[in-house]
Amino acid sequence: MRRFLSLLLLASLLLSGTGCLPEPDTHTWSVRDLRLLDPLDAPTPSTELLALYTRISGSNLEIRLDLLDIPLVPNYSLRLRLITPEEEITVLLPADSKPGVVSNTPGLRARLVRNPWLDTIIVRINHDDIPRSFSLQAAAFLPGESAPADETLLVPVDGIPPIERAPVIIAFWDAFPAATPAQALRRWDGAHTGPSGERHGLRHILDSMEEYQVPVALLDLKTPASLAGVNFIGALPQVQRLAEASLLLLPETAFSQPADIALAFSRDASRAYGLPGSQFSYSAEPMVLTGSLAQFISLPDSAHLSRSDSTRLIPLPSEDPPQATVDGPALEVRRRLVQAALSPDRADLVVLGGSLPASTWGDSDMSAATFAWLSGHPWVWVLDRYALMSFPIGADDLPPAPTPSQPDAWLEALHQAPDNAITRSAWQATLMLHKPSTDPELVALRSVYAGQIGSLLTAAAWAEAPQSLADCSGDIDLDGRAECILANEHYFAVLETDGARLSYFFYIDDTGAHQLVAPTSQFAPGISDRSEWQPARGDAADPGAIMGAFSDLPGTYAEYDTAISSGSITLASAGRVKTFHLEESGLQVTYQGLDPMTVLLPLVADPQLFFSRPTHALAFLSPDVWAWGLRGGVQVIIRTEANFSAQGFTASQAFLGGTENPDQEYPAGHYLPFPFSLVTVFGEGDFTIWIEGK
Repeated sequence: MRRFLSLLLLASLLLSGTGCLPEPDTHTWSVRDLRLLDPLDAPTPSTELLALYTRISGSNLEIRLDLLDIPLVPNYSLRLRLITPEEEITVLLPADSKPGVVSNTPGLRARLVRNPWLDTIIVRINHDDIPRSFSLQAAAFLPGESAPADETLLVPVDGIPPIERAPVIIAFWDAFPAATPAQALRRWDGAHTGPSGERHGLRHILDSMEEYQVPVALLDLKTPASLAGVNFIGALPQVQRLAEASLLLLPETAFSQPADIALAFSRDASRAYGLPGSQFSYSAEPMVLTGSLAQFISLPDSAHLSRSDSTRLIPLPSEDPPQATVDGPALEVRRRLVQAALSPDRADLVVLGGSLPASTWGDSDMSAATFAWLSGHPWVWVLDRYALMSFPIGADDLPPAPTPSQPDAWLEALHQAPDNAITRSAWQATLMLHKPSTDPELVALRSVYAGQIGSLLTAAAWAEAPQSLADCSGDIDLDGRAECILANEHYFAVLETDGARLSYFFYIDDTGAHQLVAPTSQFAPGISDRSEWQPARGDAADPGAIMGAFSDLPGTYAEYDTAISSGSITLASAGRVKTFHLEESGLQVTYQGLDPMTVLLPLVADPQLFFSRPTHALAFLSPDVWAWGLRGGVQVIIRTEANFSAQGFTASQAFLGGTENPDQEYPAGHYLPFPFSLVTVFGEGDFTIWIEGK
């Protein structure tokens, strides 16, 4: 909208005779056309000359000037002096009238093109009698002043072009944090989500870098969760295309701790999603990784590459004011670029970017303008992966020592656990809980759910030697409360006595073990209203979480007494009894009570696969059956004679890939965490629900 209004204003200036009609360039200006870079020494941005270019286009001599910032309504005048062997030609470019030429050669005329969005001036002199060998000087004047506010050196146009360029790195982290379809759409192209309240998201970065051919590093896109979200939103082909073209640099990502496990998950997911391997790595913690040739990392000096043994260390951008604006790079960024280009230290560089959700780079109005400006200035050199591997090392700084992490009681058990699908899910949950965060409330909330690793490891051990069991004496998640385990040779269930909830449910067949029920905390803790978090309440810490199947409303965490019989566990509370009976065909849950209640069943089907490779979820609904699973894989089947509704996270897929619409009424599945389906049973009195794997 701002650009549209600017165009309207420009059109009015043209019609009034105070502007000059822009003409498109016949070809892109290149560094070979560059004749001079000028230091920062002018009193105002609109008189600050940055660069001088010349080229021959047909019978035209074209001269280009880059200024620091050109306003839409000119408030400056320019003068060009062309010194030829025969004469001096002066081209005058007034702020409020047509250009003029002072010359002994008759018929010389100049045409002027002002581009306030790229902050460039192009002068075309339509005569071929000007010698190809001449010297050139530019000067800028403030209104009413006869002395130049800025003046370049007199430079021969046939001399050796300057080699100075401004080396730039553009790198973002938090590239695509998305735990639900709603978050994925918001982080892709969200409405009113950016720092300035405009449309904002990864889409604008990818589209702009592709249009203007500007390399960018997305440091943590190669996390399993981010790649799954990118695939779900439909953006994977574009990411693959940009990576293959070497425009998009995607490091292998140690997105959590332990770093070696996180790197392994990043590499596995990268291969599964068809992305190339990388010599680069990124660590979310300030620690040097082993085994990569180059690593993005926070360094004390953010203007130079450093080294640790044989690993190049690439600095992350420092926290700066907004870098991208609707007019292109912020003025301070432009000044830094000029200073880097003219620096005697050839290892100086400018590092831009930051946390993408907090950055104006993802703004729909600012992204294209800033990428266009960078691409349109040949003296700006945005480094791609090849240039980064040869750019000179300029410092010997190392990252500060990382803050010691809290010991994890489950790590040793994880390393010793059997190699199966449930252990992989346990590692995924661990990495999710250990992701670095500067939010102490989120860290505290995550710590509440650390015990779920114990439940997963207990199930992983059962999957290696399935056997029947009905026991309520063990505290497998170390939360100070005993859990009930109900198992046979085909199914394994974990029951919580507060709320009589089925927190985990697994099924085993000839292909291995499959998870069918999970709490939402296993994949997405803390996605609800943070003002309602209460870590001291244990499983009830996040009211927006669904902590297992048969979570009832009301009475979600009511206390239940337990009774065990052959193949069954009965849990009784005031006015309500639930009996969990396990058979070879599945789990039968019988409710006995008088009051109406709502029963929630969060279902998954091999969730570790969703975060490991592209998958396609399938659903089937009939009056008494809901089936949820993966194409060619396991399904979880729900049957009940009670009234129920069901929906999966895929319900909103038709709305994805475009832009978020704040006026759109999205389906309930839009807000479910990946990769859940939710069944809601409306029960009263006595009724039964069956769960089975198939």
